[in-house]
Amino acid sequence: MVEGGSSRDFARVKGLLYEQPELLHRLLDVITVAVTAYLNAQVAAGAQALMVFDTWGGILTPRAYREFSLACLARIVAGLTREFEGRRVPVILFTKGGGAWLEDSAATGCDAVGVDWTVDLSDARRRVGSKVALQGNLDPAALAAPPVRIRRLVADILADFGPGSGHVFNLGHGIQPWVDPEHVRALVEAVHEASAPYHTAAGS
Repeated sequence: MVEGGSSRDFARVKGLLYEQPELLHRLLDVITVAVTAYLNAQVAAGAQALMVFDTWGGILTPRAYREFSLACLARIVAGLTREFEGRRVPVILFTKGGGAWLEDSAATGCDAVGVDWTVDLSDARRRVGSKVALQGNLDPAALAAPPVRIRRLVADILADFGPGSGHVFNLGHGIQPWVDPEHVRALVEAVHEASAPYHTAAGS
């Protein structure tokens, strides 16, 4: 809408933030309302979980993040249908590069917070406690490794989180098109095999 295409530094929209903050607030209000309505339609159509991606929160100042990102995320979470036809619909928030904002994200009322590979899961777990589940956080580039190495990396992630519930294993960001599908298969199999003892140890 503002950049005119994909962007790594969000220079134009960040410029708008400082030059015309009222205009950006109006635009974000429209987006917030639309995203909330769209996600609720997804729930009505049978979606079992929702995940909201914040692609620019990690490059904002703390003040700007709370005003132009977190406030919108909190409004979206508050406006979502969380129970539908007898089923609970969990909501996951993910802010790219948002390791500094874990506590803020957890306080929105979401069910889980996604974390990227720049955050140690053990540290993230300590910071948010049992308030939310955590999703993540293998570096997607790790899928370039041979399957035997991928298995070791999976084991490292699981050990970092430790025993107990509240962890959804995932990549710390999206999968890349060059990834060998057999490496993805190795990842999935490793998670299935290596995660069981962590749940058994917790009695879950």
